[in-house]
Amino acid sequence: MPRRGPRRGPVKVYRCDEPPCIHVVFDERKRLLQIFFEDEEYITPVPVKVLLKACEELKRALEMGGREASGIEIDELARKYLNATPVEEEVVEGEE
Repeated sequence: MPRRGPRRGPVKVYRCDEPPCIHVVFDERKRLLQIFFEDEEYITPVPVKVLLKACEELKRALEMGGREASGIEIDELARKYLNATPVEEEVVEGEE
């Protein structure tokens, strides 16, 4: 008689109530995993090695006394290190 694996439980549903979100999706039966970055428009797969490297850099920065940027500091870091320009939010009439 063949052995049966563990019973399948309910499938976990990943929700992102306050984007952006990072999801680590793991199919235990197939032993497959994938990391996804979700913002208000897209869900993008992220290679595991990319997130592992980012986690190592985060750990190093925190150990050196780093703190999370806020407000205008975020824009300054994006401009300086990513050559990025902040996107102005569109104001829709009636939502002011």
